[in-house]
Amino acid sequence: MNTLIARTDRLLLASGGRAARIWSSQSALFGAILIATFTLVVAAVGIVYPKTNWDIFAYLASAYETPGMSAQLLHDHAYGTVRDAIAPGEFTVLTEDRDYRVRQYADPDAFVTMLGFYKVKWLYIETIRVMSGFVDSLTTIRLISVLSALAVGAISIVWLWSRQALQLAPLALAALMLSGFGELARLGTPDLYSAVFFAGGMLAFLHRREALTGFLLFLAFLVRPDHLAYIGVLMVVAVYMRSISWGVVAAFAGAAAVYVPITHAAGHPGWWVQMWFTHVEYVGTLENFHPPFSVAVYLQSVIRALVRSLVENEWLGVLIVGTAIWWQMIQHNVEATRRESVILVATLLAVAAKFAVFPLFDTRFHFAYLLVFCLTLVGALGQLRFRIPNGPFSDFSLR
Repeated sequence: MNTLIARTDRLLLASGGRAARIWSSQSALFGAILIATFTLVVAAVGIVYPKTNWDIFAYLASAYETPGMSAQLLHDHAYGTVRDAIAPGEFTVLTEDRDYRVRQYADPDAFVTMLGFYKVKWLYIETIRVMSGFVDSLTTIRLISVLSALAVGAISIVWLWSRQALQLAPLALAALMLSGFGELARLGTPDLYSAVFFAGGMLAFLHRREALTGFLLFLAFLVRPDHLAYIGVLMVVAVYMRSISWGVVAAFAGAAAVYVPITHAAGHPGWWVQMWFTHVEYVGTLENFHPPFSVAVYLQSVIRALVRSLVENEWLGVLIVGTAIWWQMIQHNVEATRRESVILVATLLAVAAKFAVFPLFDTRFHFAYLLVFCLTLVGALGQLRFRIPNGPFSDFSLR
């Protein structure tokens, strides 16, 4: 019996060693195939099983609007487009689930007061408008999410390949799963679209392609203007850590210059109104709505969002685990490059700063930052090596 057990152990060890050597020799190819396969599955699910949330009404109306168009016409287009494309039960939920949705469905004038929250995502709205000339506008919104998912998968592969870390693709895959990648591909929101430009810009930053860095980060800002905060923090951290990037400086200068004109042209109601609307009450109309600023309400909003982040969402957990891994890397002399360190520091500071200014608990709002943070960590981990002398896994490394 002991002889049989010993032979079995040797067989298992030999098989494990053989598998490890095969993975080591073909790891980059396997890693790329793994991420590509997962991305294609996510994209397919996004096409076959898309999710329709209330925001789609506002994006449809914003992209359809032309000067002088009546509220009734905008309302009819948005609600009619969605009603014709989804099941009656889904439409009932979107129009009768709560008092806010009932009011928006019944009152076109109240509905159009909400559009300032959405029209400020200028590039997203313009992309819908342009693509709607080829396919219907609802399909356009869903296509943008699916194509963005494919682009995020491609950027992830290129990022890890450029850092010689494709053998760690399973870690990147887990990070994508925990960051809500699959869910975003099914939603009609600009979060995944902005992440494409943002991650592309940060990859260019990592490789010191300054013109491309500035261009892509500026496009990310045009999709979601709240990226301005991250770009500003990144610029300061890069200067402080003696890795100044003229691309980041240019992106910040350009974004800061057009921020006020974009928000004004969109009719955005302002920071405090949106804070109140998001965290206190979904008011039926923003017409003549000017709630007084309250420190108590602000602090309650921050605390409530923090609790919901801890209990209901994953983004904070991803950052905590990532930070712990980064600390262990430092302790074990797994060094990140200077620009990798800039990205890691800037991400933690920018997320904290953005949360303090406008707390958002939903993981999707943090996806672009989680993506860049995790890809940077996995890329740096590609330097990690380990050896087990005199065993089947001897001379095996993660590189």
